[in-house]
Amino acid sequence: MSRFSGVWPAMVTPLDGKGHPSVPAIEALVDVFVDQELDGLYVTGSTGQWPMLSMATRRQVVEHVVQAAAGRIPVMVHVGSAATDDAVALARHAMDTGADAISSVAPIYYGWTADHIFEHFRQIGMATELPLFVYHLSSVNQLALDARDYARRVCELPHIAGMKITDRDLFQFGTIYHTAGDKLQLFSGADELLCHATLSGSAGAIGTFYNVWGPACRQARNAVINGNFQAGLKFMQVFQSTLAEILSTGSHWTFLQTALKHLHGVDVGLPRAPLAVGNREWDIEEIDRLIEGVNRVAHAIS
Repeated sequence: MSRFSGVWPAMVTPLDGKGHPSVPAIEALVDVFVDQELDGLYVTGSTGQWPMLSMATRRQVVEHVVQAAAGRIPVMVHVGSAATDDAVALARHAMDTGADAISSVAPIYYGWTADHIFEHFRQIGMATELPLFVYHLSSVNQLALDARDYARRVCELPHIAGMKITDRDLFQFGTIYHTAGDKLQLFSGADELLCHATLSGSAGAIGTFYNVWGPACRQARNAVINGNFQAGLKFMQVFQSTLAEILSTGSHWTFLQTALKHLHGVDVGLPRAPLAVGNREWDIEEIDRLIEGVNRVAHAIS
């Protein structure tokens, strides 16, 4: 289980001008993350546009990422879907392709009960022998369970290994951690709580902006784990302020596209409509200011 820890970018899905997976960009981006010595890749999640992609496209993306990773970095595949059969099929495909783990958000749209949701997770867990990580996404989560009951039910799932918890409620996070003990590896999915979540029991962090600041965030998180809380405080103040500035523009998709092309020469394209509708363009000087501001405080951590 030590493989499932550390900082993992929730990898963007590079698309070409026609909205198809860009194989050269996928391969180049995976190489970037391997060279940066990040701890793993989370593929076809929210940042990877899973609700916008067909089943066939999701399979293609997973195949290209796993092939590019070539065992150099663990790959966790998000297989969530509105229909259980589709999620099961994606889970089996992930296993056959050579992925290291699977993850799933709860089914969306209809008003599901807890029993519906956990049967959905149970069938996904039964479908393969891969470690399963339940993806708790507070913005779409329909579970109205006490955190202790939530943790207990998750622990009963087949092949369960952990959770990705994207929620600003660290009380719930900590309660799940205390209830589950060493039965679950917990990833924080809220970038803005990267260091804070370590005090609530996170084994790692999976997030959107690690596509850009993976090494800096890894350095800051490790500093906190090693007891340098002041370094973590200074880093998080700058990182949170930077994220707030980006998110306030409503243009984080074009920020990611411009930053990755500027930093690494990788054009990941824009997401499928309507995700990037209304996103503005970013000046390179503006990108440099934001990137360097975060990196500068990370570099100061000894």
